[in-house]
Amino acid sequence: MDALKLRRTPLRTAFTKAVNHLQEIIENDPVDMNAVETAFEQLKIKSAKLKEVEDAVFLELMIESNCTQEAYNIEFEAIEGYAEKMIAWQVRVKNIMKTDALGQKDNHSLVTSSSSQDSVPAVFWRVDGLAAFPQPVQENP
Repeated sequence: MDALKLRRTPLRTAFTKAVNHLQEIIENDPVDMNAVETAFEQLKIKSAKLKEVEDAVFLELMIESNCTQEAYNIEFEAIEGYAEKMIAWQVRVKNIMKTDALGQKDNHSLVTSSSSQDSVPAVFWRVDGLAAFPQPVQENP
């Protein structure tokens, strides 16, 4: 169990840093929606890794014969705290994205250009089986 707790500590730190980073992005005016989405995806990954270790720690705690009710409660509350933060951020980001989609807030992070020099080379359109992004319309020079 000690090894799991050692592994969990940096994951909790990374989760907290990701939450703080997302909070900073949202507090910017104007809000960069691309940065919000990127930071939230990073938070989801960190949350999933943390949940995996948290579940293992909790299982080990349940197996231990000398586990006290107090130790159980402390662990349970800590785990629930991280889960509740993640749920709150999921709702918050969903609402921010919905507000943006409804046009109530402009997306100032979107940059458009008609210059063919600014287009992304075709090699970047498909990477390792990921869905391809739509290719921009190329203007004839």
